[in-house]
Amino acid sequence: MKIVIIDSNNLIHKVPDFRKMFNENPESAQLALVESVKTKVNRNYRLIFVFDGFGRVKKNCVEYSGNKKADDVIRKYIEDNYMTKTLCIVSSDAEIKRLAKICGCEVMNSEAFWKEINPSSLKNKNINQLLYKDGEKPDRISKKELDEFKKYFT
Repeated sequence: MKIVIIDSNNLIHKVPDFRKMFNENPESAQLALVESVKTKVNRNYRLIFVFDGFGRVKKNCVEYSGNKKADDVIRKYIEDNYMTKTLCIVSSDAEIKRLAKICGCEVMNSEAFWKEINPSSLKNKNINQLLYKDGEKPDRISKKELDEFKKYFT
């Protein structure tokens, strides 16, 4: 199982909607980020969201750095686990990315990660357009099908 470690404050500040929410209510932005990413990333990945400071979001995938910087927590996790686990580091911090590359981890910029899980081709589409491929769902019902439907349900 691949472990994806997300420099979460970094990601929040790269996404305008989350940045605005963070300025108004940091905990709401943190929770919204966690839920948004979790719904879009394959369940075969273990997500670890690392936030700076202290917080009240209680999820098993959320870690707060406390009195340290989130970068220090991520750095320690990389150093302790790169030999035994497959890691992907999501951060725009140059030092973290450099260490992760040296340790053989997969590295992704925060912006690239967000674009990958939010492809622009999905924007402005409703759920039916996302679930049904072209031609899979008929545009309209035929008169014969309508009569059949009425026969059973009226």
